[in-house]
Amino acid sequence: MTAPRPFRWGVIAPGRIAHNFARALSVIDDAELAGVASRQPERAESFAGDYRRDHPGVQVYPDYDALIQAPDIDAVYIANPHRFHAEWVRACLHAGKPVLCEKPLAVTAREAAELFRLAQANRVFLMEALWSRFLPVWQDVRHWLRAGAIGPVHTVQSSFCFRVPFNPADRLWDIHQAGGVTLDMGVYPIALSNFIFERGPDRVQAAVLKGATDVDVRTSALLHYGEAVSAFTASFLAGRDNSLRIEGEGGVIDVDGPFWASTRATLTPLDGEPVRADHPHRMNGFEYQIEAAMADIRAGHLQNDVIPWADTLTTARVIDQILAEGGVVYPFL
Repeated sequence: MTAPRPFRWGVIAPGRIAHNFARALSVIDDAELAGVASRQPERAESFAGDYRRDHPGVQVYPDYDALIQAPDIDAVYIANPHRFHAEWVRACLHAGKPVLCEKPLAVTAREAAELFRLAQANRVFLMEALWSRFLPVWQDVRHWLRAGAIGPVHTVQSSFCFRVPFNPADRLWDIHQAGGVTLDMGVYPIALSNFIFERGPDRVQAAVLKGATDVDVRTSALLHYGEAVSAFTASFLAGRDNSLRIEGEGGVIDVDGPFWASTRATLTPLDGEPVRADHPHRMNGFEYQIEAAMADIRAGHLQNDVIPWADTLTTARVIDQILAEGGVVYPFL
């Protein structure tokens, strides 16, 4: 009996995050890296060369459009700077090519909504690559919360903070590439707070510090979910342990740092012994979202139920509000 054909991924923009994606493919038996395209041809050649041992058939395409139109590419992973996500997601959807796009899916909620309307109209799968939600540790956290293991949640506290050297040419510091800490790092505590409460916040309070290039370099926010709150800081200016704590009336859940890539969480009830969940990644954690996207695409689904379109839009609206309050304006919008 002939073995099923592997699922063939194409990669747009082979930077650091795309390397994580490609490495994760090595632990998925029925997936392969089939193509890569970059605005810098030598970068695409180098990227393909790094993975040809595991994926000998990987092709280097002359441009993004050639990869998108290639009949032997089953889906496209998009990893270019934030500003360009919507443009190339749109191109994939017009071509009928399923898409897994790095977070944030788009710079604004308006752009994201437009992409979802296009995906619906063209009947093409689209998913924001919010990989943290697929990690086994975060699945355990959701199970504990739904089981009432710590009772009603009243407080969530987290940080996503690293000292990032100032470099005006780097995408993180470049206002013209939609740089800034909220879109790059703040998206995680927002999206995972919504995952914890299973809805968006009722009210958002934020304090935003802008840097020399007019991007936000530190964002502290308080997200209100009824009487409960989630407080976080995301920053380019200092490092922290980057853990996350969920406090409930009946105990706490601690997600070890970095919480967005965690392999360990501890449930400590007020009236019992601690319970620990340990889940080392098979590779780097990207493998779980890739497998989820592949399963949905093969099943003919348009969206994923762990990060559905509505959740991406909810997070995008919170980010819109935070950036508006902070006076961060992207000149290309």
